[in-house]
Amino acid sequence: MRNVQTKLLRTLLVAAVMVLPGAVLADEFKPEPIGVIEQLPSPYPEHWALVHDFSFFHMFEGEVLVVDPLAGTAGEQYKGMITASFIAAFQRSKVRDEFYVIETFQSRGGRGGERTDTVTIWDPASLKVKGEIIIPPKRITGMPKNGLTGLLDNDRFLGVYNFTPAQSISIVDLEQRTFVAEIETPGCGFVIPHSGPSFSSLCSNGTFHTSHLKADGTLSDSTKSEVLFSAEDDPIFETFVQHNGITYFPTFEGRVMPFDTSGKVIKPGKAWWLTDATERNWRPGGMNILTLDSSGLAYVLMNPEGGEGSHKDGGAEVWQYDLAKGKRLQRLELKNWGVSLGTTGKGDGRLLMVTNAEMAIDVYRLEDFSFVHTLGVGGATPFFTHGVN
Repeated sequence: MRNVQTKLLRTLLVAAVMVLPGAVLADEFKPEPIGVIEQLPSPYPEHWALVHDFSFFHMFEGEVLVVDPLAGTAGEQYKGMITASFIAAFQRSKVRDEFYVIETFQSRGGRGGERTDTVTIWDPASLKVKGEIIIPPKRITGMPKNGLTGLLDNDRFLGVYNFTPAQSISIVDLEQRTFVAEIETPGCGFVIPHSGPSFSSLCSNGTFHTSHLKADGTLSDSTKSEVLFSAEDDPIFETFVQHNGITYFPTFEGRVMPFDTSGKVIKPGKAWWLTDATERNWRPGGMNILTLDSSGLAYVLMNPEGGEGSHKDGGAEVWQYDLAKGKRLQRLELKNWGVSLGTTGKGDGRLLMVTNAEMAIDVYRLEDFSFVHTLGVGGATPFFTHGVN
């Protein structure tokens, strides 16, 4: 029997040499050097992107990929990755030049056990863990939204949204690398940073709960606004963007509601429509429907068949806006139906990245909205893309 196996192995080796051009025998292979660790450039090139793969079908194995969306092949596009366990939240600080992954671990893996929630700190250049901060095992584990975490007070503190279903925010001191306090926000969720050491949370009755921090990150005091939007008639999305001290929320029917978050008190501005009177069938929809480029222009994912319940359906076009003027500038007809969008880069390298219904990532140039290609690397469920600038 052993002789038969040996002859079969030799036959397979000979066949492999014959069918593979340039193939050589095993003893002529040159081993690759081991122990060589590459460093990524710091800072990253402005056109690179970060792709958050939730690994929706095997959630303990999430990841954040570093990619070059302009490169032509999958091998050139892929630059590295960091792990992000169990539908993690992701945040990056340009001030501190660090990545933060808010994740959950179970002592028995998929079988449960003792739960540990951490803020894992990564170095962007080496993609090595710099440290971790244990936080209360209460963080919300849900689909990606930019308000699940928030950087506060010039990136001194990180706020993490908890849902048990009681709602609160865990405050982490990124300078001292410690958990500071849990701030209760009853009936209100998410972290909407203000320009100083304050943040607001969105409440189900159309109000905002605003928390103000002391110098050490503990709660100083909190305030509650009047009713500023209708959660029944025209709810606002939980997705928002911030520019020049103003926080912008789109609504289900297609308006934009601006709020001044430059000071301690949140102040409503005048709402305006994304559409004109003849376009009310167009409504925003998708997973991440709103983003900014590096110059502050906004991009909204729009559905031509908008209506009751269409707010998660995605869209066929992306519309570009000057937020300060409330003015539409351009429209982009997508090659594929979009469900989530992001931007990255400046100048000639600026890109719009759109995740289509097949969970691939289409790339467009923002200058002329021309389609570039579909990325060969992007993860199984790349629900969220981030620019690096």
